[in-house]
Amino acid sequence: MDELLKLAKVRFVGMDKTNEYDRELLEYAKKLSLIKPMFLAELCNVVETIARFNPSLALSISAHHLALYCLKDCNDFCAFALTEKSGSNVKAIETKAEEADKGYIIRGSKNFVTNGEFAEVFVITARHEGKVNVFAVDKGGIKAERVDLGCFRGSGIAKIYIDGIGRELGDLKLAMSALNVGRVVFSSLALGIAKRCFELALNRAKRLGLINNQGLRWRFVDLKSDIEVVSSYINSVVSSFSEKDGVRPAICKLKACKIAKACADFAVEVFGAKGLIKHSITEILYRYAKALDIGEGTNEIMKEIISRSF
Repeated sequence: MDELLKLAKVRFVGMDKTNEYDRELLEYAKKLSLIKPMFLAELCNVVETIARFNPSLALSISAHHLALYCLKDCNDFCAFALTEKSGSNVKAIETKAEEADKGYIIRGSKNFVTNGEFAEVFVITARHEGKVNVFAVDKGGIKAERVDLGCFRGSGIAKIYIDGIGRELGDLKLAMSALNVGRVVFSSLALGIAKRCFELALNRAKRLGLINNQGLRWRFVDLKSDIEVVSSYINSVVSSFSEKDGVRPAICKLKACKIAKACADFAVEVFGAKGLIKHSITEILYRYAKALDIGEGTNEIMKEIISRSF
């Protein structure tokens, strides 16, 4: 794992510049069995650790396990494809599934699919007889087009066009349960980014003597306290996780993404103008932290899920 982290750290900026996934890193992750099923606590720890050095690789692993939850097992990287032009409105899914002799013919398109450029198997939500179900489609039935986003530029994010044979995995409840798992793991990714930004800011503040300013020290204290609270809450959710509970994972994501953005914003402030130099580590993390508000369900969707528990 240490060698993977070293390589991931070195390759991160280059992946952001080129908007290309790193095949060697992915193969290394496979060699370490990071794509095989694992306990949620272990997965969260792996994703958080990698996210501190290479959020793009961490997102690929996180998204893979989101799909793996539905597949149960897979020997290569997978992708979970849910989002369409309707965004978070699952009821408006237009991808169609028609029953055939050897399974289902799946036709449609999906937007912003993490691992879309290189996944071997795609877990896809599609409409069959008026209901949204979950299907698995091999890469032979997929055409992928790279998306030029300003974030997670080494995660193979793509728009995919589907025209192939799929097998049914379950109904919409399966996808929703997978998202509950995914949001907890995604929260760990956000926590990893928060911790890295905090460390970058603290190291610079110490090196330049800025830490001697009481007001600045107290800002570090506030961020450190929030990081520890979010970390403890994630651990609590993991230790008593229920696939049917969407509220606590939503709280995890909402709060973890908030502290990641706060730490990224503060890191840029501490670095000053240097913090916004294109492709500097602080500038990259600043972009990526903002994207956390949208990935795995927007903040507004998280709030709506939480409000239903009242």
